[in-house]
This record gives sequence, C-alpha cells and structure tokens, in this order.
Amino acid sequence: RRGWEAEAAAVVEDVKRNPDSAAGGIVLRRRLQLMMYNNMYRIMFDRRFESEDDPLFVKLKALNGERSRLAQSFEYNYGDFIPILRPLLKGYLRVCKEVKDRRLQLFKDCFVDERKKLASTKPMDNDGLKCAIDHILDTEQKGEISEDNVLYIVENINVAAIETT
Repeated sequence: RRGWEAEAAAVVEDVKRNPDSAAGGIVLRRRLQLMMYNNMYRIMFDRRFESEDDPLFVKLKALNGERSRLAQSFEYNYGDFIPILRPLLKGYLRVCKEVKDRRLQLFKDCFVDERKKLASTKPMDNDGLKCAIDHILDTEQKGEISEDNVLYIVENINVAAIETT
C-alpha cells in the first residue's frame, strides 16, 4: 500500500512542479500512465521509472503500444479459419513475431537477468519482502519451470496489467 501512496504523491508533486499545470493545463494521462507502470513494475520487479522520459520506460511503452496495435488489428488469426488468406497474412504474422521477440528480449535483459544478478549478490530470504519475479525465479531454480516459462509468465503479467490500466 505504501508503494501506491508514494506513487500517487509523486504524481501530485510532479504536477505542482510543472509550471504549465497552473498556467495552460497539462495532459495528466501520461503521468498517470507512468504511475500505473511504476505500481505494476514495483510489484513485479521492485523497480520504478524515474520520469516519463526514462529511456527504458519509453522503450517499454513503445513495445507495449506496438503489441496492442497489432493485437487490435486482427482479433483472430483469420488464416486459421480461411486457409486461402494465409499467404496474405505472412507479413503481419512476421511483424507480430518480431515484436514478441523484441519484448521478450527486453524483459529478459532489463528485468529477469537484472533480478537474477541482484539475487546472486544479495540473499533473498523469506524475512525480506520479495517481489513477484523473486517467486517466479525461485520456481525456476527448483526446476519446476524453464527460463522460457519465466519470460512468458512475465510477458503475460505485463500484458494483463497494461490492458487493465
């Protein structure tokens, strides 16, 4: 709860510091979007983005936006239902695969591997507060899931969180 309250307080402070908010008005949606990403990524990875201009936030938001745009362009893979359309969808499916691969690589490099490095230098015991990725990585370490499973779990949680914000 403290994390949520801290993020909401940060939004208020950012708006107060912005001279445009008093004079001409600002678009609050962008800052609220950052707040929601920070809440979600704090729960998942014990990580937050410093501002709307944070390079990782910008990259992640762009990849999530591209994924949403592609997902909304076809609700179903019509090639599965109408085989004659398959050749026409090859380019679309190739772009979908490229976006998926870039997103998974970003999650692996910037979140999963980073958290693994942190866990190898700092003991993660049950006395301390764990974030979601710590539990997922514990499960991987026990051999119950593979690294691919870890990435797909992270990706699916990200999609669910982004689509509900």
